[in-house]
Amino acid sequence: MKSIDNYYRRVNKEDTTTKEQGTFLSYIVSIERTEMGVEEADYPTFSQMLAQADSLVPKDYMFLFGLPEVSGGRRARPLYLLKKQPEMTGSAISDARPSPYGGSDPNLGNTWIVSLRLDRKAAGTFASVTGRNVGKRLAIVLDNVVRTAPNIKERISGGEAMITTGDANPDKSKDLAIVLRSGALPAPVTISEERSIGPSLGSDSIRRGVQAGLIGSLLVVIFMIIYYSASGLIANLALLLNIFFILVVMAGMRATLSLPGIAGIALTIGMSVDANILIFERIREELRAGKRIHAAIDAGYARAAVTIFDSNITTILTVVALYFFGTGAIRGFATTLTIGLIINIITAVYFSHFLFGWIVTQFPTDKLRI
Repeated sequence: MKSIDNYYRRVNKEDTTTKEQGTFLSYIVSIERTEMGVEEADYPTFSQMLAQADSLVPKDYMFLFGLPEVSGGRRARPLYLLKKQPEMTGSAISDARPSPYGGSDPNLGNTWIVSLRLDRKAAGTFASVTGRNVGKRLAIVLDNVVRTAPNIKERISGGEAMITTGDANPDKSKDLAIVLRSGALPAPVTISEERSIGPSLGSDSIRRGVQAGLIGSLLVVIFMIIYYSASGLIANLALLLNIFFILVVMAGMRATLSLPGIAGIALTIGMSVDANILIFERIREELRAGKRIHAAIDAGYARAAVTIFDSNITTILTVVALYFFGTGAIRGFATTLTIGLIINIITAVYFSHFLFGWIVTQFPTDKLRI
């Protein structure tokens, strides 16, 4: 591959002030491994100069920058002179995997590599390319950015190659493997649809969602009082505590309340009411069977607790699967609902039972209105 340093000197051969501000060489700095580069602060200016000097570059070649890296205490972008026509494309790659180096070279001990495998058809082409360019760099380019440019040490045949990173941290090799595999995709990734929601529309949606939740909660509270009389107040108190503790936990987790999160709270309200209705109906059955109030309450909670545990835990398992396999809004819904269901078990089975028993003890009665 052509030396970029020599090329710079050739296009500036009549310029005797190459170190003055404004010339190409005044921006070039030395970078470890890649030898040539431009400091990050000079990148925008140098890019414009390079674009204006495009006619001076041989027609079969082009300049491309690499990823920013820190060298000698400064942040710079390596610069490469490449052939416009690639020797091979990513479609020739069948697999790329990062792994620790397991060879005998002591200089590479405890470092990570990327094992590259090509398809059978491309193996011969790769052997020819590496054979003609021993001692030169092989640039790996994605989205017009040179991701890495390893030196070709020998002709590589058999369709398998090893790219050394010289880094004990596996992150670089993992990123490179992802780049190589993404380059093997048979089609480019394109945006088929994009939607943007302004802050005013988003805040209005949140406001309407909160209003809907409050109205639904109010209707539930009224229904419980009308249908279950004074016992409905206990269920309503447990419901309010449920919502309060959901918000407390979400605040502690620094979670954002979104529309899916509001939907999760609404579903939690429904599950909480369902649990209390189940408990109250069990207590009614025990009272009809002739049991005393304390015995009926204890038996009602004991019988309903098994069903409440089963329904909530199975729902939690489903929601956990949604969290791990879902993204974005689905995860927000899953997080809120999981928190709500766990708190619902505590408030419905334990807190309301304790409160019910305490009220009946403090205010004895011969007939329980439920």
